[in-house]
Amino acid sequence: MSQNKKTDLCVILKKFVILYRKTRILKMKDIDQKIAAFEYAMYQLINWYKESVSTELRNIETHFTRLTSLKLLFLLASVKNLARQNQDLLNQFDNFCAMQYGPVESDIYTAIVLHKTKVYQFGNRQISILDSSPQFENLDSTLKGEVDGAITQLKKINNDLISYHASHLVEITHKWDSWRNAMAIANWMGKGSEHMSIESIRNSTPFYV
Repeated sequence: MSQNKKTDLCVILKKFVILYRKTRILKMKDIDQKIAAFEYAMYQLINWYKESVSTELRNIETHFTRLTSLKLLFLLASVKNLARQNQDLLNQFDNFCAMQYGPVESDIYTAIVLHKTKVYQFGNRQISILDSSPQFENLDSTLKGEVDGAITQLKKINNDLISYHASHLVEITHKWDSWRNAMAIANWMGKGSEHMSIESIRNSTPFYV
């Protein structure tokens, strides 16, 4: 190989490495925003729970289990906000997989398991609140508004949804065609999960009761 060709190859490889690093950094920033949006959503969902459930029946720590939180996230992300031209949160929460107990946002699940969340820690049986007065200063204000709008829309559809236990939420998510079709593929291929496309979720008949 001539010296010129070696030089050209080195230049191409350097450009590739730089592009890869930039792409990786952008992806990490996107994941950080997704995690922050999830925690902000949880903060607002907990506020909804406080508004809807009487003090004597309320138990935030045991109500918001990992399973409950992940099912609520799916329902929140998928709801179409009529006040925002049927906008949803699926461009932000864009990595749902069908699993045995309903849809799971894989990036958020990984963040939970690896303890990358800063405001809450999610156990199988309860949630731990690490910061009772979070500010969410690093979360994009537009995204905050979109989360708030989605919660408002969910309240209008079914204000009791926030009080449902995990098993009830699982039953609701199992009604969605997007989950049923993805699980059918997973079972046929002998896998435990299958990706749910954004399009399939948006085209499903929605269920919130």
